[in-house]
Amino acid sequence: MTERTVVSHEEAAANGLDRDQIAFLEAKLRAERATLGRRLETRRRALANVPARETDESDWASDAEAQSLAVRLVDRDAKMLHEIDAALRRIADGEYGLCDRSGEPIGFERLAARPWTRFALVAKEEEERNRAGATSAAGESLGTEASDPPEHDQAA
Repeated sequence: MTERTVVSHEEAAANGLDRDQIAFLEAKLRAERATLGRRLETRRRALANVPARETDESDWASDAEAQSLAVRLVDRDAKMLHEIDAALRRIADGEYGLCDRSGEPIGFERLAARPWTRFALVAKEEEERNRAGATSAAGESLGTEASDPPEHDQAA
């Protein structure tokens, strides 16, 4: 355990986590960061080594679709890497485990499942309801169906 993971009793009381839990979550974040970093590098290298354009239109369309998917995966991985780095900074700053919205403890079970999360379950559910309501209201005002899927997905 590093000095950064040593948490005072006041911090442990505030975020509801003890030293061992924080050490476990930090190790989990670091392992996920290493895996994600390797995967991101591999995907970026694959994008840089794109073969010459296919002459057959169907092959070209298939390659373009695969490349588009690869770009989206690189973007998703880069966003996740940012979230993990932010979680590691919160650990170092003694702010880890507290909801960004409510300030309440997030809870070990939720953090064990998603150690980079910034929101307690109640706050995340409220955010999703608000987003769904905004999508529904926007769909009604634009004359689209409320069941239309959102155009993009955000990292949770």
